[in-house]
Amino acid sequence: MGSELIWAIAGVLLIFIEFFIPGLVIIFFGLGALITSLFYIIIGSSFTLPLQLFTFTITSILCLLLLRKYFKKVFKGALESDNDGTNFNIEIGKIVPVIEFIQPGEVGGKVRYQGTIWNAQADNPVAPGESVKIISSKNLTLFVEKINKED
Repeated sequence: MGSELIWAIAGVLLIFIEFFIPGLVIIFFGLGALITSLFYIIIGSSFTLPLQLFTFTITSILCLLLLRKYFKKVFKGALESDNDGTNFNIEIGKIVPVIEFIQPGEVGGKVRYQGTIWNAQADNPVAPGESVKIISSKNLTLFVEKINKED
């Protein structure tokens, strides 16, 4: 098995490994190995092992420095999110029960929403067992208001 084939196999394996260990670094070493294989094919047997290792190192680093930013844009993708920066579909106006006391102006109270306990914040104190209406959300905190008995 010739050196060019070893470099080519190593390159393909390193690129394949990138799919299992994401981080967008290993792929550039795979590209460096493939380029080294091409140089070996072009130059031939006078392409000594120290020269091969030097070529592999330089081409890997150059690929990393020059292509990583471009690859990150291509492979990153886009997230759909609400205007407040969350990916939750919170039902504004939904009535939910209070699980832990909600102190005005502090995050620490808890409500049950869609079977999960959420942090809650309100302008007025709300005791456990009372119901509140969701008025907005930010990150993992629901902003709620106490329901009057007349409502």
